[in-house]
Amino acid sequence: MKFMKFAGIVSGACLLTAMLGSVGCENGSGGGGSGGGDLGDIGGNNANLYIALGDSTTDGNNGGGDPFPPRLAAITKKAVNNYARQNESTGDAAGRVGGILASAKPAACCFMIGAVDIINNMGQDNAINNLRSIIRQCKANKTVPVIATLNPMIYSHIRFNGGVKSLNVAIRSLAAAEGARLVDLESKFGSGEGLTLDDGLHPNEAGNQLMAEAFADAL
Repeated sequence: MKFMKFAGIVSGACLLTAMLGSVGCENGSGGGGSGGGDLGDIGGNNANLYIALGDSTTDGNNGGGDPFPPRLAAITKKAVNNYARQNESTGDAAGRVGGILASAKPAACCFMIGAVDIINNMGQDNAINNLRSIIRQCKANKTVPVIATLNPMIYSHIRFNGGVKSLNVAIRSLAAAEGARLVDLESKFGSGEGLTLDDGLHPNEAGNQLMAEAFADAL
């Protein structure tokens, strides 16, 4: 897993290139939702802004083309600020999300975090406690938390996939208990074949597009 810092900000304009094909920039289609669902009471937050948190999968720069945040922006026609960082653990994200929420004031926070915890054996209970903290900080800010299960780890990373499956079970329970919106990427990725790069960890073009459509469906 290569780790470099990156925090991009993308707009809701059509950012996908022609080689990616149409993702429904005119009507918010492309297999995903349009982002026009009712988010409920978002207080004084910006209804036209979402944020993304995560590790290198969300940060991008892995050879799989644009990560899901700019693709989500193209589908929903909302701005999506990408605050993901390579090598981000659940604890790292939980520690800085409060400041991000306070300054950005997003309507929704989309996040998939936990791979670093699994690879570095940081403990599932610790990861769930951190994810719970992220959800509760979002709710306190009247930002809708949208949490995803992890995509499968395969090929050279398959030895970690048991941890992925176990954490995903706990994430589903956490989302239900805390009232967070759930994006079940594990189910959507299936075996991960055809949606994952040769490193067995990061999504390819098709995988990144699937992630964007899945998050759009939840918004």
